[in-house]
Amino acid sequence: ADEDFAAYAEDTLARCAAAGAVGLKIFKGLGLGYANDDGTLLRVDDPRLDPAFEAAGRHGLPVLIHTGDPKAFFEPDTPANERHAELAAHPSWSFHGERLDRYGEPIGHRWPSWESMLEQFENRVARHPDTTFVGAHFGNAPEEPDRVERMLDAYPNLYVETGARVPEIGRHDPARTRAFFITHQDRILFGTDLGLGSTGIMLGSCGDEPPMMKDVKPFYDAHFEFLESHTPDLRHPTPIQGDWSIDGIGLPEEVLQKIYRDNAVRVLRLDPKP
Repeated sequence: ADEDFAAYAEDTLARCAAAGAVGLKIFKGLGLGYANDDGTLLRVDDPRLDPAFEAAGRHGLPVLIHTGDPKAFFEPDTPANERHAELAAHPSWSFHGERLDRYGEPIGHRWPSWESMLEQFENRVARHPDTTFVGAHFGNAPEEPDRVERMLDAYPNLYVETGARVPEIGRHDPARTRAFFITHQDRILFGTDLGLGSTGIMLGSCGDEPPMMKDVKPFYDAHFEFLESHTPDLRHPTPIQGDWSIDGIGLPEEVLQKIYRDNAVRVLRLDPKP
């Protein structure tokens, strides 16, 4: 029942906050994975989930939410797709056409469009002005910085982070991107999507051969060079995410301080050692 879920959400998040949790992560399974009884996907903005997002706000837990994926993942996975190498390594990341069951058979429903996913995300942010949201992967729309900027202007409760999207962010005009970062310097957090698991590490993404520890420093150095230098035609941090170069945006030191550290300390209410 709805009232049972509301009580569950309130109790669970209250206990998490009391135990020291600093936020709530919502994975892309919401919108692209969890299904209703009729086979349709549970929408990001489904009102039945409102109690969880409201409770997160009451308990001061910012919500890091990953909605959708790169636009290319919603297009046919052919050799012409600019993310074909990544989709070949991770075929389950393709969200184009008919949805299939575990045996590869159509289930009678199609994947939603990229535009639909972004609309659901915005609806969710707009509905909870007292809850802080961090839009994962540059507000889930690195291909459309104008959209991200419009949302940052419209919703004071929204922040974004850069994880696994420097290849996309760095494709835009560097002067425009630099201006974006400076204007919204209090609303951007540094992220990389570095993952640690039983099978090894992931650096933003990975292919058939997982990265090694020796690859971590170059991965971070590529992020730093993008943010700190004006160097054109840089190799971006995650080659499998696209065969193109990016241009450095050379941010001022005071802006870098906020993006690398201060914004995360404030948003996540961290208590860093002096």
